[in-house]
Amino acid sequence: MLDIVFQTPRLVIRKAVPSDHDVELYYALWSNPKVMTFVGFPEGLKMTREDIRNQLAGCNETEYDRLLIVELKDTNQPIGECKLGLPNSDDIAGTDVKLLPEFWRNGYGSEVKRGLVEYLLAHTDCKAIKATPNKLNIASQKMQESVGGKCVGEDTYHFPEKMRSYTVDLDLYIYHVSRTDYERNK
Repeated sequence: MLDIVFQTPRLVIRKAVPSDHDVELYYALWSNPKVMTFVGFPEGLKMTREDIRNQLAGCNETEYDRLLIVELKDTNQPIGECKLGLPNSDDIAGTDVKLLPEFWRNGYGSEVKRGLVEYLLAHTDCKAIKATPNKLNIASQKMQESVGGKCVGEDTYHFPEKMRSYTVDLDLYIYHVSRTDYERNK
């Protein structure tokens, strides 16, 4: 039985496992330059299927800070991944969403993001949920705004020196969805 974390009207979010099925999804996502360019890997991650299987095998048991699969509810077809971060010392939790390009522009990203926000607000004491979309990724910025995210700053992420040959630095916006605003607008 797959370990479902939550569901939305069209999607199931579940824990990833080291199965061939899940490994293939992550390989398709992480090796795709369209998916990975905005997160600093213009040629995709240079991971083998075995690397991915090992990473999935090492995931913690909780739903937080681990790899989660996004599937279509009607067909169980995997379409992407997401992440729920535990609140940090400032009580701010992080999220992440990546979808395969063939599923872009269908509202799935906003649906996943809304589910992540609602899950974190219901199951943690976080004061806000943070996301850091690339300044060039307009779709991700719109996804943050669709759930009430507000741009609260900017940053540049520099990859460690040992990764510089296959990464690019990221100019980012910092978005927050505050608990107070979200609950007021719900």
